[in-house]
Amino acid sequence: MNYEDDNVESGQAGKSDAEYKADIANREKEVTKALNAGKPQDALNVALADPPVYTKTGAIKDQNATIVLNLLGSFKDKDVETSVETLNDDQLDILMKYVYRGLATGENSPIFFKWHECVLKKGGAGTIIRVISEKKTV
Repeated sequence: MNYEDDNVESGQAGKSDAEYKADIANREKEVTKALNAGKPQDALNVALADPPVYTKTGAIKDQNATIVLNLLGSFKDKDVETSVETLNDDQLDILMKYVYRGLATGENSPIFFKWHECVLKKGGAGTIIRVISEKKTV
């Protein structure tokens, strides 16, 4: 991962709030379409792509997180490990950020613990270290 802390502070690498909102609306449509087509893995790939890490607007991060967390919560236990196995390291790190965000809500914890277990198994402790030490949040 590339740690560009200066860009987080200045917003240089980010988009406008309107662009983020449009991206999130499109992401929600694509995730729903993939789920309706019975392709949860495709939905996961779409949901994890280009998270709004550079915005300082909490509502935008919340809106995107709702999409991702609802998707993660919709997976059956038996499908979680298979889905995690297809992800690359950057996707694992993004996924782990959302897993921690989901656990922080206190809702649907068993499925988030399952995601955590599978991401840790594939990505190792490095995933956890990168996620808790990085300043860019989801």
